[in-house]
Amino acid sequence: MTIGILGKKLGMTQIFKEDGEVVPVTVVQAGPCRVLQVKVKDLDELPEEHRKASVNKGKKKGKTERNRRADGYYAVQLGFDERPAKNAKKPTAGHAAKAGVEGGKDFYYVREMRYESKPELETGGQVTVGDLEELKLVDVTGITKGRGWAGTIKRWNFARQPMSHGTKKCHRHMGGTGRTYSTAKGIPKGKKMMGHYGVDRVTIQNLELVAVDKERNLLLIRGAVPGHNQGYLTIRKAIKSR
Repeated sequence: MTIGILGKKLGMTQIFKEDGEVVPVTVVQAGPCRVLQVKVKDLDELPEEHRKASVNKGKKKGKTERNRRADGYYAVQLGFDERPAKNAKKPTAGHAAKAGVEGGKDFYYVREMRYESKPELETGGQVTVGDLEELKLVDVTGITKGRGWAGTIKRWNFARQPMSHGTKKCHRHMGGTGRTYSTAKGIPKGKKMMGHYGVDRVTIQNLELVAVDKERNLLLIRGAVPGHNQGYLTIRKAIKSR
């Protein structure tokens, strides 16, 4: 059984339960994902055909083969959203070809899923939304929307200064930033100030998996998830529910 899947945020909508309750959900197109590689602690845990790695392709020495090194941890590398061959990169296309991807294609979105023990999945296999039917809670990871350079009110929810009583043209300024006893050291580290806001990797935990649509490869996740529409997401089994 897989512990997660890769997907793409399509947008938000709402559904109604039998008792009339309105549930806001995010629609995620998830999978099918190709298993590009299975990583193991010990090389003996891999099939024989996956233990070899070709090296020394020079003209003098010729092509020789040696055993591939063990990865030192358990993981499954997944690829989602195929990229056409004309836009694919040769190293990643070659890597995808070992997993049975034909036509010189690779994937736009590739991520690893860590496992505590040897995974049951095999290289070249697929992960679909049907593999997540038993899950009730998931953790969703994505890149938040970019908001550019923002002030402290937008970035940190600071309150503005008074609009009257002598306040002149600094209503949205952040106020004093100096230190009382060590002004020579400048701004304290971690001080909440204006700056770049958004485009951060964020994980929202314990979101309810409301429904799974296997025919259309869709997940309905309760509430909002990070990122803009068409942004890539990583959906994992909730770590706090294990």
